Amino acid sequence: MPSIVRLLLLPILLYALPAMADGAADEPRLGPLIEGYGPTYPIDDRDIPLEEGFVYKAAFDAADYAGEPDALNRTLVSVARFMNMHARNGVAADNMDLAVVVHGSALKTLLDDRSYRSRYEIDNPNRELVERLEAAGVAFYVCGQSMSFGGVEKRELLPQAKVALSAMTMLTTLQSDGYALLPW
Repeated sequence: MPSIVRLLLLPILLYALPAMADGAADEPRLGPLIEGYGPTYPIDDRDIPLEEGFVYKAAFDAADYAGEPDALNRTLVSVARFMNMHARNGVAADNMDLAVVVHGSALKTLLDDRSYRSRYEIDNPNRELVERLEAAGVAFYVCGQSMSFGGVEKRELLPQAKVALSAMTMLTTLQSDGYALLPW
């Protein structure tokens, strides 16, 4: 191999080798439950073990949509992270009972492509992630009050979205049913 090729390959190899090592602590991993989303780090030296058979019931409060219209909603990415890190550590998908309550500016997260495109001139970048999360058992609830204030009709939502009276009502109901509130 000519010297110039070796010199060009060296920085690439030095960058890539740590990421290729199994269990590299400096690079988060995607999957295994929600492939392509939800990066997490392995934590092998933790002091608190996961309780075997425990059912994780969590309600994620999605109120904000930070970033540009082509960005993923960070709360949805957090849901994927939650699922991936627990699945990677032996928690079955059946032991994760998760709900996302969407309101405020996050409402656009659950618009169908046609409605999203009419507002932002692109397809909804969250649609695929919503579909994967729903396939893994995540429930999506939309605040009817936010819809009314924002001028969004039910027909504009992705099919995964279930309309509630309000986010306040849905979060209260879920917490009364034993869901832990995760406000991110």
